[in-house]
Amino acid sequence: MLASAFMLGLLLPGRISVTVSKSLEKRVYIVSEISDAREIKKGGYVLFTLRSKLIRNGEPVDAMKMVACTEGEVLKEDRGNFYCNGKYLVTARARSQKGESLEHFSFNGAIPKGKLFLTGQHPESYDSRYFGFIGVEDVRKTAHPVF
Repeated sequence: MLASAFMLGLLLPGRISVTVSKSLEKRVYIVSEISDAREIKKGGYVLFTLRSKLIRNGEPVDAMKMVACTEGEVLKEDRGNFYCNGKYLVTARARSQKGESLEHFSFNGAIPKGKLFLTGQHPESYDSRYFGFIGVEDVRKTAHPVF
């Protein structure tokens, strides 16, 4: 499987992204530049720039997550559980795998214009339940799972 991803990457340079984290179920994605924010869809995947003091001392890093809730939709957080328009999304953990205390994002209301709430598909994913909304302007590409 990895050899196939490598060969595909040779044929389509710059169009393939391989994620090594357990955050998403799929590992290989075809990525596309976006020309309009309307290309970002709920349930789709995005490649974006993440800046967090918990990762590489706040240096910007590329990250990929799923769009779980978009501008205008109602996000609700209740004791670490997150809901979009009343539908359960994810639960924030109180502690990291290393046992460190984790602060989670808290918000109740309509997601502001130009903002996205992103999630991984693994319970220990570092995503919007911890770092909050990301701006549409931070999305660099859309991603489409291959395998």
